[in-house]
Amino acid sequence: MQGILGAVGKALITLQEAGEVIIEKTDELYLDEITYYVEETLKGVKAAYKTEELVPNLRMKITLQ
Repeated sequence: MQGILGAVGKALITLQEAGEVIIEKTDELYLDEITYYVEETLKGVKAAYKTEELVPNLRMKITLQ
């Protein structure tokens, strides 16, 4: 998968398997784009989660609660 769909898909799979995921800005995608769609998906399935900004505008951690 390429682009935003691939980034979101990989993040959600990692989140499901490991319980947490670190999302990083890429050359093609901004951190807030990827984070937004992952969070919207988690809200849609009513999953409890916590976000933590590790490096402003570069790296975000999302953890399932």
